[in-house]
Order: sequence, then structure tokens, then C-alpha cells
Amino acid sequence: MRKVATLIFLSLLLISVGTVSALQPSSASLTIPSNVNSLFNISLYNNASRPVNISINIGSAKIQDSLFFSNIQVKPISFSIPADESQSILFSFIPTGAVSSIPIPINISYTLNGVQKYFDLSAVILPLQNLIAKVNAPKSIKPSNPLLFNVTLSNEVAQNTPITLYYELNNSNRVSVANSSEPIVLSTLGPDQFSLNLALNNALAPGNYTLSVFTSFGGELYIQSTNLTVSSYARFSKVISSNFNIFGGTDSVMIENTGNENLSAGNFSLAISQFNSAFVVSKSAQVTSLAPGQSVTISYTVSYLPIYLIVAIVMVAIFLFLYLNRKIVISKEVVEHKLVGGFVDVKIALKIKNVSKKVLKDISIVDYVPAHALKVSSIGPKEGRIGKVADGLSITWKEVELQPNDEILLMYEIKSKLGIVGNINLHPAICSFTSEEGKSYKKKSNSLILNIK
Repeated sequence: MRKVATLIFLSLLLISVGTVSALQPSSASLTIPSNVNSLFNISLYNNASRPVNISINIGSAKIQDSLFFSNIQVKPISFSIPADESQSILFSFIPTGAVSSIPIPINISYTLNGVQKYFDLSAVILPLQNLIAKVNAPKSIKPSNPLLFNVTLSNEVAQNTPITLYYELNNSNRVSVANSSEPIVLSTLGPDQFSLNLALNNALAPGNYTLSVFTSFGGELYIQSTNLTVSSYARFSKVISSNFNIFGGTDSVMIENTGNENLSAGNFSLAISQFNSAFVVSKSAQVTSLAPGQSVTISYTVSYLPIYLIVAIVMVAIFLFLYLNRKIVISKEVVEHKLVGGFVDVKIALKIKNVSKKVLKDISIVDYVPAHALKVSSIGPKEGRIGKVADGLSITWKEVELQPNDEILLMYEIKSKLGIVGNINLHPAICSFTSEEGKSYKKKSNSLILNIK
């Protein structure tokens, strides 16, 4: 009998042990987002033939010592499970912000009919992948304008949560070409949209780029990206300046490539007028292309001094021609004047010289006397003939010929009443002659004004 009783006791003990060890959660593996209070229902099944009383020990050191969770709660904390039935337990998990793709073991301590036991759960802690839910940007842009885009955030943390969004544009080599940041506040729970902009360099090269938006929260990094294309465009600016005077000047144009593609030489030429092209003294070198963001100044300088030099040379040439081709030089001067008894007596001399190398013939010298002259008389070795003309008197001398370098002196005297005139105008004398070739010439002397006070 003792052997039978012993066997029955051992069988009951094994059944009891088997029942306890068979108490397992319906789901031992969990996936929990970081920084979020996650709720999970876990069922415990009692496959024993009798009820069991269970208390969950949330104050157990095995729970509190976890580096991955700030708190774990459970409801109900004490309960009974009838034989061959299950009990649903609501667990609340709050991860500390850590992220782990490797399952983290969680030891749940409990007592079963007064005996302390435990069962194991495991949790994978993932970041909040949907904190930055969407980045909406145009598919193609020109860098001459800022990049405008929208970011949709899904706030699953708390109201009025401050964060800072960082965003950057990367080229195909993953090199940042533009970046900025914007502090924002997640005022409400759920999705919210924010409008952002990113200033670009005008010379940003055309091609494929990636716009990335990211933020750090609770020790985790959240990021979303979208692809876009920077299109090519040609644009340039011109600043023209001109500075000229009577002696010449400079024309220039400063050209800057404000687009993002190369400009050819035809876009930055400087036209030179046909007139100025004859007087260009310097000009800038020819430029064949202009890279984005590059500038160049094209200029030319002209000098009008050759014009003045040519005019001066022509004038000197004319003067030399006339001077070297002179035939007769005739000059007129007053050699004496005096006041006598209310009258003015004036003596005038004419000098005629053959300055050519040839004989001059048929020489006639005529001088005109003012109409108010009371008396005209020829004096000196050569006698002149006095005659009347429309506005006064004239005196004429004749010479058959005049040898080279020969000179003759002709003189006459006029008398005027002092009270009638204040100035005596003596007009030029005229010398007519004929060259050896038979050509006739006339030459005038200088005129005189005699001021009588």
C-alpha cells in the first residue's frame, strides 16, 4: 500500500510541476516603439486540472533593473485561472528611448499558489519611424529660386513638444550643397504639416539631388528623403559703362553668369562702332566661355589724338606750302603822324618784296584812302597816281617787273581834320602781278586802324 501511495503522490507532484511549467504567455515576442506608452494583451493559459492563483510582482528587481524600460504596468495584478482556461493580462511598456533590433528579454516575476515563479517575454524596440511621415517637394526646380517644400509630422509623443528640423540638399555624390534648420513645436497629437524653404546657389549644377529632412528626439534620429532634379537654365547680367571726351575714352561691359550652365562667347561680346574701330588702342582678350558664377569685364579704349595729329600735320603742311610758295610780301605801316593846327597828318609806307626765285611782271599796287581825307599826296622816290573811287580816293603805283629778292618802298601822306574823326581806318593795299608763266595773282597787305585822341 505504501508503494501505491508513494506512486500516487509522485504522480500528483509531477502533474503539479508540469502544470506550473506549462503556464506560458500567448505571445512571448513583442515589438515596441521607442518613447511611446505601448499596451499589449498577453494571455496566460492554465492547462492544469485545477485552478491556480497568480499574482504579478511588478516590484520585482528583475523588472526595475531593466535599462530599456522606465516603467512596466500590468492589469489585473492578481487573479485566478480556472483549469484549462486562459486569463488576459494588459501590459503597459514605456521604453527609455533606447533602440534595439535584438530582442530584449523581460523577466516577469509572479507567484503561483504562493510559490514564486517567472516567465519570459522578449521585445524589439524600434524608433518612431513615422515622426517624419512625408516630405513633399517639387520634382524639378531651378536654383534661381528658393526650394519650397512641405513636411508632414506625426506627433505620437505629447502636445507642445519642441523639436528642431534639419534639412539639406545632397548631390549624387552625397555631398551637401545647401542646408538649414527650423525650430518648430508639435502643438497637437497626430499629423501636422509645416512649410519650409531652402535657399540655393544660383550656380548649382543641373542633375539629380536628394532632399533629406531629419530630427533628433529622445536620443533617436528620424529621417525622410525625396529625390528631385535641378534643371539647367541660362541667365546673365550686364553692367555697361561708357566714358568718353574729345580725346577718346573707354567702353566696357561687366557680364556675370547668374545661371547654372556655361555661356558661349556670343552672349558677352562688346560691339565697336565703325568710327571707333579705326582708333582702338587697346581691348580685352577674347573670352570663349563663362562658367556659372563667373564674371568678366570686356572693354576697349580709343584715342582721338591721331585726328588732331593729322589736322595739325595738314595745317603745318598748308602753312609750309603757302610760305614756301610765296611770291610777293606786301606790308603796310604808319611811319609818322602828327597834329598840326587842328589837322592830322599821316605818313604811310608800303613795302613790296619779291620773295620768289622768279621775275614778277606787270606789278600794280593800289591803296585806298578814307573818304574823309582832305588831301592825299605821294611822297618818296616813286610817284603814285591819285584817283577817285566810289567811297573815297585811291593811289596807284606801277612797276614793269621785280627781280627775285628785290624790294620797293612806296609812301604817301594824307591829311584829315581832327574834329571830324576819332579813328582813321586804313584798308589793305592790293598788289596785282603776273608770274613768268603768265598767271595773274593778287596779294593784300595788312590793314591799320589809327586811333586819334
